[in-house]
Amino acid sequence: MVKKRRASAKSHADASSSSLALLQRYQRSKIAAGVSLALAMSAGGAHAQDVDEESIEEIVVTGVRASILNSIDAKRSSDLVSEVVDASDLGQLPDVSIADALGRLPGVTTVRDSGQGSQLNIRGMNGDFVQTTLNGREQASTSGFTAGSRWIAFDQYPSELINQAAVYKSPKASLIEGGVAGTVELRTANPLLAEEQHTFTSNLRYSFNDGADDVGADDTGARISASYQGKYLDDKLGIALGFAQLDQPNSAEEAISSGAANGYRTNGIDANGDGVEDRISDQFLIRGASGTDDRLGILGSVVFEPTSTLSFQLDYFRSEFESEDIKRGFVIEGLHRNADLYGFSNGTVQDGFVTGGTVTLTGTTGPWIEVRNEDQSTDSTTESFGLGGEWLMTDRASLSFDIATSSGEKTRLDRIATMHAYEFGTGTLADGTVVDIWQEVLGQSFTYQNNAGDVPMLAFNTDYTDLSQMRLSQWEQFPHLYTDDIDSFQLDFTYEMDGFISYVQVGGRHSERTFGDDRATFRYGRREGQSRQVVGGEIQQQFCENNPSGLPCEPQDLSGFVTTGSFGGSLSGYPDYLVLDMVGIANDVFGLGNYDANKDWSHNWTLIESGEVQEKVDAFYVELGLDFEMFGVPVTGNLGLRHVRTDTKSVGIQLVGDVDGDGIPDGDPIMDDLGVTSNDYRNIKYGPEYEDNLPSLNLNFKLSERDQIRFAAAKVMGRPPVFQLRGGAGSWTDTANDGVSPRYNVWAKGNPNLDPFRADQLDLSYEHYFDNGGAAVVALFWKDIETLVENITYFEGDVDWADIGLEAPPGFVEGQYQTAQNNDNGGYIRGIELAYTTTFNRLPGLLSGLGLNANYAYTESETTINGGGNFPDQQLPLPGLSENVWSATLFWDVDRFSTHLNARYRDEYVFSGTSPGGASLQFADEYTVLDWQASYLFDNGIGLVAQVNNFTDEVNSTNFGAPGAVGEAKRFGRQFYFGINYKTK
Repeated sequence: MVKKRRASAKSHADASSSSLALLQRYQRSKIAAGVSLALAMSAGGAHAQDVDEESIEEIVVTGVRASILNSIDAKRSSDLVSEVVDASDLGQLPDVSIADALGRLPGVTTVRDSGQGSQLNIRGMNGDFVQTTLNGREQASTSGFTAGSRWIAFDQYPSELINQAAVYKSPKASLIEGGVAGTVELRTANPLLAEEQHTFTSNLRYSFNDGADDVGADDTGARISASYQGKYLDDKLGIALGFAQLDQPNSAEEAISSGAANGYRTNGIDANGDGVEDRISDQFLIRGASGTDDRLGILGSVVFEPTSTLSFQLDYFRSEFESEDIKRGFVIEGLHRNADLYGFSNGTVQDGFVTGGTVTLTGTTGPWIEVRNEDQSTDSTTESFGLGGEWLMTDRASLSFDIATSSGEKTRLDRIATMHAYEFGTGTLADGTVVDIWQEVLGQSFTYQNNAGDVPMLAFNTDYTDLSQMRLSQWEQFPHLYTDDIDSFQLDFTYEMDGFISYVQVGGRHSERTFGDDRATFRYGRREGQSRQVVGGEIQQQFCENNPSGLPCEPQDLSGFVTTGSFGGSLSGYPDYLVLDMVGIANDVFGLGNYDANKDWSHNWTLIESGEVQEKVDAFYVELGLDFEMFGVPVTGNLGLRHVRTDTKSVGIQLVGDVDGDGIPDGDPIMDDLGVTSNDYRNIKYGPEYEDNLPSLNLNFKLSERDQIRFAAAKVMGRPPVFQLRGGAGSWTDTANDGVSPRYNVWAKGNPNLDPFRADQLDLSYEHYFDNGGAAVVALFWKDIETLVENITYFEGDVDWADIGLEAPPGFVEGQYQTAQNNDNGGYIRGIELAYTTTFNRLPGLLSGLGLNANYAYTESETTINGGGNFPDQQLPLPGLSENVWSATLFWDVDRFSTHLNARYRDEYVFSGTSPGGASLQFADEYTVLDWQASYLFDNGIGLVAQVNNFTDEVNSTNFGAPGAVGEAKRFGRQFYFGINYKTK
């Protein structure tokens, strides 16, 4: 590991010197412009380099320019098909997260969360297929939202602390397996490779979001970062330290026309009278999301080289990310319920979907209207340690080791309070007793009309801020805790040779990884609303669904705990809503500390969904470096084989009940947090062991000094998503299809026996490098995926339970089985990537400072997945696959002034959620994001920066297969930055 890191660092330094040589050779004016094939981005800050004025009139090398040239040289000299983002120095990338920088590379796209990049998609495959390492070490994940996950939330990694990032699209044997789509390698600086003995860099950014105030969020924030690199003891000891602090608005205008999990369903409504039932949305959510993202990143590296043959490096990285996420507004639910339970009129239909109409509430069992306040705040911490060493045994032989640990922990509060409009009165019982009664206000109605790709029109006939009728109906919380811990050890031996084989490298790696999910809940009330009436002289009451507090079940007064909130921006046409002090009213109603969440058998899912996935992996590899000529053309590359053994175990509980029919449950005695013991469940720990042989070949044909062809072939694998490997399972009973027999149904949180993703892949590319530092690239790629993982429901009679290891209790019919499986819908993913970079230095005057970087990717695939409940009887494209993706950057440099404008486009794609864990599928609409930046550098090392992200306030929208079947529409506002940089000269 250390050998490879030092080699990478050395090539990084060589790239810096060759970049300067390019400038000195080709740029002979006040305009110094260059752009990278792999990088369509700009960085805040700059530094000046004095050059002999006799040979060059004046050259100003900015941080952007150094990054551009280093990136293009790194790609040019790489032994893999790769794209590189090189910051040149810590603190020189302008993006909030490293994902934003990587999202400008060919074939790489981002999934926006809170308006910034979070998840990466590579060549049409989502984050489940992407491996991520930091300094060569596998990273723990904190990306889960409803369950643990493997993919990395890149907004956890401050761009200011990343020195270089690469996307490896082809693998080699010495790379950690797992990147079916590609491997993202993040690197921090090696201080012994710094040009100066001591270097200090700092950045300060003031931020402003023009949409935050529209949802009640603070609109200003700040980014602060600083880094230091120093060399001591005659350059034998190097120290690098850095920190980055982010405090910025987390806001969004959200209009969700259909719940992602429920989509559109039929329920008996024929809105246009054509005799065919139409599909109707289950819910509407109109809300403002407000809060603050607070991230602190810290890194430290100590490099010690006591002799020329011995070196050690200790690395530390920590990221703390607190994201306040408060959502307030209106929620309408229950439209899926039978059409006889409410009134519907004036319907409009498009492609079989109800897109508008008037809904009238006629009773207490149909749809309902609520004012909802949520707190979905998360707190994530990632921490990584690594100790590596290298011993140069001889001039040709070296031995290296690496010991690493990475841990991630994430909590999500998931607190929800709902408020309804009630009317109150009294009723008389049969014995003459007068009692208080209540029910939701009769005659509530709303009219709506979907607006494709944007927020719907929605109007109510009731004032939901009137405290004479508004009450608290339910207060609940479902806190989540996700953990991910990785410990690994790696040993590598390398022997350098002359001739056809340039080196032989062998090594092995052992890792142990544990994913943990922990669920709990506290619920009081009834989300649908409450009622208490006197019928026939007796009380009929819709009781609280859950009431661990022991309090009477009744709507709670809101006085003293609410204020009135107003929408702005795209939601400004909606009425006012109530803003609830959720903690204050909980303390008042339940008492301080009396609403802690627990795992309890009355909510058995809290115990079923709490568990672990354990993985032990042993990998061994051999890799040969290649250096030869073919028909007079120099060829370099590598050939290798990686052998991987994986042992996966799911730890949890599964329902067994009374298997032998003797009336006594046959499970293990398991106690919940409330001290209640159940014998209905059994502790389980099971899962498969499997082996993979992963050959790889990378060849680079150097046709000339400026032209080269790359060819790569490999077999790759990636382990299934964690949330689909959980073994916990529960059940429910109902009536069988014969209308008489009892039926036993099983729901499982996953399937521990899933096979990994496996694929064969080929890459072929042609690269031409220009004299001005630019390049033109054409790349073809092809992957053949064996299988994909999908959720599936087997219905009564679909399968014999004995064949899949299930058993129904005596006397019960085998019913539904909800699980995950490897499908047989594998197939090819193929595409083409085009990239072009040039500077217009031959244009006259100021125009000579112009430059252009552009890249385009087309991807297609025959792989499909089951559409599930949202797309019944349909096969959908691979999640994350956009057929057309492009990025273009126009930049202009004049003396010490630099500016650029970047546009990124992404075509429609299947979307399974920003955070995997829910299996609901939608189509994400196409979008274009526009960013701009300008900077000016002074002689004293100070630079000024202005930046605008999401210039057009692009909407994030989804649909369920037709433009009018809107899923959601979100706006995050424009983000403005104004700042100052400083770097010692």
